[in-house]
Amino acid sequence: MPEIEPIIEIARGALIGRSPLGREDTFLFDHSLRVMRVAERLAACREVRAWRMDRFALAVAALFHEAATGRLEEERRTSTVYAAATMSAEDVKLYSAELAGDRLRGKLPPRQLELVQEIIRRVHDATIDLAEAKVLSDADSLDDVGALGVWHDLRRYVLKGRSIADATRAWEQREQYGYWAPRVRDRNAFNLATARRLAESRLGAARTFMTQLARESDAADLPAEETAP
Repeated sequence: MPEIEPIIEIARGALIGRSPLGREDTFLFDHSLRVMRVAERLAACREVRAWRMDRFALAVAALFHEAATGRLEEERRTSTVYAAATMSAEDVKLYSAELAGDRLRGKLPPRQLELVQEIIRRVHDATIDLAEAKVLSDADSLDDVGALGVWHDLRRYVLKGRSIADATRAWEQREQYGYWAPRVRDRNAFNLATARRLAESRLGAARTFMTQLARESDAADLPAEETAP
């Protein structure tokens, strides 16, 4: 298998931009690295061991599956016409595949690069029978649940100047509406039973954390005997 490190460096250049504070923003690059690692682990699990997959193409696709997001964030900051306002999720996948082709042409054999682009275009598409796309879909979805999902939410609230109470209230509303159960069962999110079990486990950890966050924010964790008159 070819070395992934040179591809990681190319992805770094494509995915690291500037934060709203004007600093280097590694959020998208870190996300892609995590998704790549999870995809590699899922590709090795017993459930898919008999599937025929190009694991190197899967790893490369994981690195570039949201390449368009960084470009669109840059346009959000610098363009008078916000391009992402007219782009659907499908458009973003197509654009990411195009950017991967631009960055990787000559770095991979043509047929393997075509596969990388097809994986990116087909991620979160339950109608396609492409093993690498199924695994990448699950790895990407797992990055949005559990402690990592909480991290994404809190980061977004901090950037918007919102409070802890806003974050915990939004979490409680999701729980009341039963947001997570159908999401875990959604074939567009999770194809593998292994990934669904992991999602449930991660959600349990997130619930524990968010419950404690709400308690500490309200000072509800103080023992009653300590606050008695």
